[in-house]
Amino acid sequence: MLKVLPAVFLIVGSIIGAGFASGRELSLFFAEFGYNSLYFLPIVFILFYYCFKMFLTLGSTKKFENVFEINRLANSSPFFNTSVVIIFIIYASAMFAASVEVLSNNFIGTPPFIFHILVFALCYLVLRFGFNGLVKVNFILTPLIVLLLVVYAIYSICVPITNVAYIPASEGAQILPISILVYVFGNVMLSYFILAESGFGLTPKQIQKTSLIASLIVCFTLLICIVCLITNGTVVMDASMPFLALTLRLGEPFPLIFMAILFLGIITSLFGCLHTASLPFQDKFGKKTPFFITFIALLFSLIGFQNIVNHCYPIIGVFGLIIVGKIFVWQQKKDKVKNT
Repeated sequence: MLKVLPAVFLIVGSIIGAGFASGRELSLFFAEFGYNSLYFLPIVFILFYYCFKMFLTLGSTKKFENVFEINRLANSSPFFNTSVVIIFIIYASAMFAASVEVLSNNFIGTPPFIFHILVFALCYLVLRFGFNGLVKVNFILTPLIVLLLVVYAIYSICVPITNVAYIPASEGAQILPISILVYVFGNVMLSYFILAESGFGLTPKQIQKTSLIASLIVCFTLLICIVCLITNGTVVMDASMPFLALTLRLGEPFPLIFMAILFLGIITSLFGCLHTASLPFQDKFGKKTPFFITFIALLFSLIGFQNIVNHCYPIIGVFGLIIVGKIFVWQQKKDKVKNT
């Protein structure tokens, strides 16, 4: 378990980012469809399990230097590689914006640019330590994030702010399966390089354990959080950050506690995305790369968290489906050649 747990927490930490921990992503892809979305969680579990297993296996015997090396296996074009880097930067910018928004909402008297500088500095320092620093940060923070998020959601289910649960519009039910696929493959897209890095040196049995435990943690947390959102009604569901809105209505000390949960959840995924986006340029720009990539994410973050999530996340899901499909086809061809 000494190799399994660090890999598990790194994977889970890359999934539970700003969209997840704030509730915005869960509201958009799951809770908006009401309790019917819960029936699809077994499918979410299966998809996560096999995607995790596929990329962990891919990286178990080869140490990839950057995400382009993985894409090369699938004969990806320069346009696709460029799009992938842009996607990671856009996602990182969403989490950058979310982290600043969380801090600004809780420290109203402080100018937002102070928080931009703070988050920038944190990202830069972690990126300077590379993959090992990423593993250590997630190993400490991710279990804490999951525990606090689950406990908080269970409390909010038991003590909702309304007696009227969210009722979804019936005409949107037909797109629920598509929404689920976009969610899963979007998250795989944003963590597939981290998955490959995490798999290096793992045995097939350790890969199975890692995939199983990580999928169970993600889906269990999804279950509790979705029920929490639906239980607390439309006012919470429509908020830019539903869980944050919920804590404000519950009163002190919940906003401060949740601010810590949300901020930790955001920065763990933020670190992972910036790490992935910066590696392809390390040879050219060297130690300056973390600074430039983080600064670009900061600039994009000015668009605003909700705008980025609503308009960009579905596109990310489509790219995730493409990259998973490409790697799956490549592996099938490789296995076929090996068997013959």
